[in-house]
Amino acid sequence: MKNAVHCGSLESERYWREEDLASLPAIPDAKALGIVQAMDEMLFAFCGNGDILLTRHGMDQAQYDYLQSLGYSFRTNLHPMTLGAEEPGTGLDELNVFELLGRLNPGPELSGLIPPGSLLEPFAVLPGTYEAVRRYKLLPVLPDEETVRAVNTKTYSAAMRDRLQLPNIAHVVRSMEELLQSGAALLEKGAFLIKDEYGVSGKGNQLVDSERMLRRMAGYLESSRNQGKRIRFVLEPLLDRETDFSCQFHIDSEGRISILSVQQLVNQGFAFGESHSPGPSLLEKLDREGYWETMHSIGRELYADGYYGDVCVDSMVLRDGSLEPLVEINARKSMSLIKHHVDRRLKQEGMYTCLVQVPLAAMGKVHYAELLQRMEENGSLFTLDQGEGVIPLTSSALQPLDPSRATGSTKGKLYAALAYRNEDSKRWLTRTLDESLLRTGYTILR
Repeated sequence: MKNAVHCGSLESERYWREEDLASLPAIPDAKALGIVQAMDEMLFAFCGNGDILLTRHGMDQAQYDYLQSLGYSFRTNLHPMTLGAEEPGTGLDELNVFELLGRLNPGPELSGLIPPGSLLEPFAVLPGTYEAVRRYKLLPVLPDEETVRAVNTKTYSAAMRDRLQLPNIAHVVRSMEELLQSGAALLEKGAFLIKDEYGVSGKGNQLVDSERMLRRMAGYLESSRNQGKRIRFVLEPLLDRETDFSCQFHIDSEGRISILSVQQLVNQGFAFGESHSPGPSLLEKLDREGYWETMHSIGRELYADGYYGDVCVDSMVLRDGSLEPLVEINARKSMSLIKHHVDRRLKQEGMYTCLVQVPLAAMGKVHYAELLQRMEENGSLFTLDQGEGVIPLTSSALQPLDPSRATGSTKGKLYAALAYRNEDSKRWLTRTLDESLLRTGYTILR
């Protein structure tokens, strides 16, 4: 069996977006982009024995050694992918990992890591993916890039509800007149969301709760920033949600659909907060209400439209008990799929897992190896012998910017999986992890 090369840029929607689409208000955040770009380390969870993981910033040696101690057996680059002579302002950060691979001059480290004939396993198909495949002589079993771009839009998800005869609360607007008219009608019943065509968790959703806010949004979309750009948004009433969850499934190149997992989400506003395995009551509800058949139907329609590969469908249960099986379709790998693959490694009788994130700041250089050492000393670091603890999933994302080029503090995040036997154990691990981070020199921002 051929080895696979795993890589990707996790904020895929950023690279699918057409330049002529009008955008919602947003504050550019270079530090946040640096964190997202460093999250590609988490793709180690998909690696089988002998596979290759390529990451933008390179994995810390201490993290690589730790993952090997858990039984992961993959090869990876320990140094950043770089074009060599880039200077600030050259647009390097605007490139996704495949575009970067296509432009860089691979040194001995990368050249030795990518055997011709390996199978490419991307987080998502992005611009530049097929060029990288050709350059490094990889084997793609991938859908067409334009198909991937189309099926990941919010308008596609909205249209899918109609195709499957599901209740559809979405209003697709393609002009300022439609935005104002549909928005005013929705406001008569309550607040609503404007969803960007390529919005992603925590971004691309604008809450509108008053006519004044609606007019402000219209003014922004008519401003010089959006002059001449196409209006295409999805408007939806703000639902009274009780439980967010997602379903992960895979469509193979022959159209066969395999349901992989369901993960329950604890979101912070519209952004990811924590994911954990669902309880029996939610799974029983999904059985009763035909949820799995709906997922298979979505998969069949996606395949009919030319897509195959990984899919994550966001769903929710409302406070009145009703099920919203299709909130949106993400035709790519996902954070929840990463958790599922970690679960497969850790799952033991009586053991629970969750995936968490800890936002951080640090002054000056902080050494990741020191954090692992402190966690090992206080007993919170997961080991195969003790069977529970914290598994750090990222190293570069904790301090993604080069401190020599940054002024003041740098921001980062720790993504980690917790394996625990009961809620008391989970609370102890969370508290001890925080203590380890603080003693290593990080400030916790939550």
